[in-house]
Amino acid sequence: MRRAKPDQAEAMIFETAQLRSLVAIVETGSFTKAASKVNLTQPAVSLHIKRLEDQLMRRIFERDGRRVTLTQEGEVLCAFARKILALHSEAQNAFKGLEAGSVRLAAPEYYDLKILASLLAHFARRHPQVKLEVKVALGPDIEAAIAAGDIDVAILNYELNQTSGPALDRDNRVWAAAADFRHSPGKPLPLVLFPSSCGWRKLATDLLNQHGIAWTVALSSGSVAGLVAGIEAGLGVSILPEKALTGSLSNIGALYGLPDLPPFEYRLFESQFAPPAARRLASAIKDVFGQEQARREVVGASKPAYASAASL
Repeated sequence: MRRAKPDQAEAMIFETAQLRSLVAIVETGSFTKAASKVNLTQPAVSLHIKRLEDQLMRRIFERDGRRVTLTQEGEVLCAFARKILALHSEAQNAFKGLEAGSVRLAAPEYYDLKILASLLAHFARRHPQVKLEVKVALGPDIEAAIAAGDIDVAILNYELNQTSGPALDRDNRVWAAAADFRHSPGKPLPLVLFPSSCGWRKLATDLLNQHGIAWTVALSSGSVAGLVAGIEAGLGVSILPEKALTGSLSNIGALYGLPDLPPFEYRLFESQFAPPAARRLASAIKDVFGQEQARREVVGASKPAYASAASL
């Protein structure tokens, strides 16, 4: 396509409906899924992209069979589209105020339930007219719900710097076992793990394989409650977030010479198509995470230097 002339570029006016279609395609990876997400037909979404490309006189997407990827120009436009849509939503909220309705929140099942409860209470006190729908699940299930357009706001865990989005917190992974767990040298290490679809399970077994440590799965559970029950019963070792360890569980990585586990981070997902109340919930999440981090810093500063090793 030809490059736009300067006077043509100055006359560009981007319609929010077209920009929403663009962002929806990027988020879902499909014109068909994007059409469902923005409640339009696929031809309508395709027309939106064609009009954007005609206006820019540049291609936005490269198509390879069913796969669509942004061109360099498309990446630039998508970045601006997100900003424009965010400002558009902010302007609407300034005049509409908080609309009653429901907001769909998702959070990792193993995240600290006390902090999650604090978050829900924090939001409900300020916005009692908003109904909250909370999905607590494993990461792959949350990501599937996001792709289906069923989630407005989510807390997700990622590897460090794996993705963009507001960073909320960082935590360490640890090898967790019951306080009275004992493992005999020379025998395979019994593991208590999530199903095979879980990335943390693959991380654990890959690291053990790389270090030549024999292992066996003693229990597999699709829920944190089942996982913790198996660990507390002394059936084996699992990977958990360090901040999620209860008093009955211990970090036994150093004791048994297990390989170091990489830290991870929690990030916030906000759908561009969520109701106005979702933006308030996202703000409340940032507030609660900030308060929790500040509290831990104060508590940490008051502890003696050797306190972190007290449980070893």
